[in-house]
Amino acid sequence: MELLVVKDKRIDYDGSAIQSHWVYRNFGILGNSLVVFRGKCDVKVEEMIDIEDLRQSKEIKSDDMVHYIIEVFDLVNTLFASTLQKLFIAKLCEVLEEYGVKTSRKGDDIYVNGKKLSISIATVSPVSVKIHIGINVEAKGIPEGVDAIGLKELGITDVEDFMERTGKALVAEFEKVKKDSLKVRWAQ
Repeated sequence: MELLVVKDKRIDYDGSAIQSHWVYRNFGILGNSLVVFRGKCDVKVEEMIDIEDLRQSKEIKSDDMVHYIIEVFDLVNTLFASTLQKLFIAKLCEVLEEYGVKTSRKGDDIYVNGKKLSISIATVSPVSVKIHIGINVEAKGIPEGVDAIGLKELGITDVEDFMERTGKALVAEFEKVKKDSLKVRWAQ
């Protein structure tokens, strides 16, 4: 899996990056990839993947987030997509604990002291698994009624270092899982 951490510019997330080959179209990276960037989040209704959010007319917004766009071509089904999403969320919880932040995972979201730190969605396209994870940098611009928290409130102020560290951790986790899957033989 190729990693790209975009530090030189902000990229806002509107939901369109969940489309297949977004990374290839925008950054020239073909194949399994993880792009980490920072920017606003404002998912348009036409880009919403989660049907529950759509049915409830939920807003998905934040003024400042770290975004992770993952695309994997190895196996394309929704069960794999959801499993990989939860593995990455669990790995992000582990990295946050290295920063001294006690987290809890509820499904595919990260919470700290009962406050929501992340958003996430996993889906499939005809050719790939697509995952978006967003972590609040600051809990600003969040929809009313969502009790949120951000990295800065947790004392994580070097956001670029966090982006690099978490990106490398997610890629390493994926590569380990892939390697482990290749070193076993069929059961008789």
